[in-house]
Amino acid sequence: MQYTMPISQRLKKLIKSLHQKPHREQNGLFVAEGEKLAQELMSSDFVPELLVYKESPTRDVIEVVEHYAMEGVPIYSAPKHQFDQLCDTKSPQNILAVVNVKPHEPDFTKNFIVLDGINDPGNLGTIIRTANWFGFDQIFLGKDCADEFNPKTVRATMGAIFKSKIIQYNDMPEYLTANFPKHKIYGAALDATKKITDFKPKTKFGIVFGSESHGISKEMSEIITDTFLIEGKGSAESLNVAVAAGISMYHFTKFI
Repeated sequence: MQYTMPISQRLKKLIKSLHQKPHREQNGLFVAEGEKLAQELMSSDFVPELLVYKESPTRDVIEVVEHYAMEGVPIYSAPKHQFDQLCDTKSPQNILAVVNVKPHEPDFTKNFIVLDGINDPGNLGTIIRTANWFGFDQIFLGKDCADEFNPKTVRATMGAIFKSKIIQYNDMPEYLTANFPKHKIYGAALDATKKITDFKPKTKFGIVFGSESHGISKEMSEIITDTFLIEGKGSAESLNVAVAAGISMYHFTKFI
């Protein structure tokens, strides 16, 4: 393809550095790997800084490349061994995009999800994807959460990261109290006395999910309106947090 360029050593160094959070924050960039994410990127308002594709591209890759070439986005090609070195995955796909971070402003009139100490990027990405499915497009990340732009998180969202308003604050309890005073805030908790089916909110609300090992933090617990329990019949100690979030959002989506 005539509009592509061989990737330089400088760009390879930059892309590999974006696997680490400090460099993502410093450059305001993150990496989205694979055809699925590249296709979802095309229908979003995120702006790619550049694209790199592996030599001998597939039809899907060519479609993405041609779309962004028309937009004036720099396009680079790399042989397989070089391309694979740029990727975070063990079995890289055929294209990656370096994307500009897009800041979001909260919508104080909408329902939301709060993640409190979800430090596994795979769980975080899965929750973002699930929230998008159930119509919760505003997600707040408290302290000790994984980075939304971690490569594993981005992959796990399957493109939902481009459709979601994700906002991080270190002092989440104070922020929610100041900015969402009329929202009811519900938390998933193993020691809750009320079942999730007891909750049928008629006002705006937020749902809090804590870490699997520690639950919801003490600071966050102090601002929660009420807690709910997802009942089970087996002997497992608890649910995976992404599974619990999915069940919870399935219930609460009826009241959006």
